[in-house]
Amino acid sequence: MNDTVNPDKLKKAKIASSCFMGLGQILYLKQYVRGALFALVEVVMLCCIIFGAKKIIPANKAEDNYMKGLPSTDEMIVYLEDAEYPKLDKILDSRAKKMESFFKKYAPDYVEGMDFSDIFATEDVIFSVEDDIHNSIENEVEAEKTANNVLNKYYKIVNTFDKKLASICASDAAKNYTEQVKEGKKAAKQNDVPFVLDDYQNEFDSNYDGCDLCRKAARNGKRTIEHRAWFNGPIVSSLVGLITLGSKQPTNVAKYMDHSVFMMINGIFALVVIAFFVVLYIANIRTATKDSAKIIKNGRFPTLKETRDDLSQNAFATIGIAPSVVMIAVFSLIPLLFSALVAFTNYSSPDHIPPNNLVDWVGLENFVTMFSKNAAMGGGIWFQTFANTAIWTIVWAVFSTFTCFFVGFFFAIILQDKRVAIPSFYRTIYILPYAIPTMLSLFIWANLLNGQMGPINHTLRLLGVIDAQGATPRIFSYLSDPWVAKGALIFVNIWIGFPYSMILTTSSMTAISNSLYEAAVIDGANKWHQFKSITFPLVMFQLKPTLIMQFAGNINNFGAVFFLTGGGPNMPQPGLTTTTSCGATDLLVSWIYKLTMNTPSRYNLASVLSLLVFVVLVPFALYNSVPVSSGVISILSNADV
Repeated sequence: MNDTVNPDKLKKAKIASSCFMGLGQILYLKQYVRGALFALVEVVMLCCIIFGAKKIIPANKAEDNYMKGLPSTDEMIVYLEDAEYPKLDKILDSRAKKMESFFKKYAPDYVEGMDFSDIFATEDVIFSVEDDIHNSIENEVEAEKTANNVLNKYYKIVNTFDKKLASICASDAAKNYTEQVKEGKKAAKQNDVPFVLDDYQNEFDSNYDGCDLCRKAARNGKRTIEHRAWFNGPIVSSLVGLITLGSKQPTNVAKYMDHSVFMMINGIFALVVIAFFVVLYIANIRTATKDSAKIIKNGRFPTLKETRDDLSQNAFATIGIAPSVVMIAVFSLIPLLFSALVAFTNYSSPDHIPPNNLVDWVGLENFVTMFSKNAAMGGGIWFQTFANTAIWTIVWAVFSTFTCFFVGFFFAIILQDKRVAIPSFYRTIYILPYAIPTMLSLFIWANLLNGQMGPINHTLRLLGVIDAQGATPRIFSYLSDPWVAKGALIFVNIWIGFPYSMILTTSSMTAISNSLYEAAVIDGANKWHQFKSITFPLVMFQLKPTLIMQFAGNINNFGAVFFLTGGGPNMPQPGLTTTTSCGATDLLVSWIYKLTMNTPSRYNLASVLSLLVFVVLVPFALYNSVPVSSGVISILSNADV
């Protein structure tokens, strides 16, 4: 390519880049580095789809076709012998040679006199080889590793030939089935009778003992390739698994069954990879369009130095932020999508826990169960429990946030008063509850508030306030009465949380200029007016985002509930066949924990609640991410001093 700029030719860059990533940049724009990078991305993606780059997305062992309900090797051989398949002997000879080479390398003692064409003989010998490995190696870990390596190589050979036989069987069965259907349609037309396809399908199902995917493909006159559409790449297989969530395989060993959860995760991972590719694809087209327009405008191609400088300036931010984006996608986005999708499945014990049982898509059924008042639709008790827990969660979030904040605000104002001697000493004392680990403080308070053996009730008993004989109340139930437990929870949270608010408020107050207070004094403002018009609005202006995030955090304040009350006291549910596992002081987040950890586990309903909490908290996060347009000047201009 010469340096002459041809506008008509450059306009083809967008089309070329749309056909193949990077092609326009390389052929027309002289952006060789950028074009090569885009092209590399597309090549990798094509390898994932077509060739099965299993190192990128590890294949699930449950997808091993040998353990996926295929007919046995001898059954497929008998089928092909009856069908007089011409190349069967060649395939079997190839298999026997592979087996002979394998046993000569890994088990030479068994080679002599062994018939490698006998599939049952090789199967028996391989288990003997496994036993010999365990007997010859004292280290159990090393023995197990070595044995698994040998077995994997053996079954790799078996799988290769069984897949080939299965594909041939499916193809032959499909051919015969298609011919039978054609003859049946022809005969029905000649006899003027309706054609019934189900009769042929039932006959085919009874005669062809293959897996479900092979059978379905053969019915439609198609040939399967390794049980996965026409590709066995991880992207395609993962997307198929995400849709199906596996198939029933009751005859297989549990560890070789389809695991619906793993298939869902692999499918989500594949979707993220596809989304990443789509973004780069669009970026490739936009880059080609932008660069071609710049070249046409300047009337020349950029020099090597200009290209390098452009990449260093524009690509620096992208390269720098790329690792964090990838980490967010892997560690945040994928788990978030997985949690959200579980809400649309029946993932729960005891009937839908993989791998023994599959997980199925159920649509909005879980939402109906959780939010419906109709007991016949699975609701009623769940909705009642959700309503009570949601209300208590909001009440708890409001009280725990504002009580801690204003108690801390109160102590911060007191300690700012010049009349208080040695304020640093008191500040140190007040900060001690925050310095102690929260979990330890909650455990201590749980023991203090114990109704039977707690020091508080013991002290009250010594003082005669309570009486073990029953003349006066025998105990005060701090954590066993629902309403008292809620009050105790809020009180203990104040004890733990107010020092943090005091520190924040103190730091904000010290940032306020003394000149504002001096001007207020000159204008005749007393302490109350100074607080109302200067201190409070300026502190709130600085701490409002923090206060909002504290509110959002308290909605998910799992530790306070779990370590102090454990969500209890439990609410009695007499006569109910279904328990919600929810206690009187449980927040939505602690209820989610119980739904997943208690027996029976209800991961699907826990996911519904998690999705709801996420939807509620997102606006708070978005609000705090919006830059504040107003400043201190606007506050002061509106201040009533």
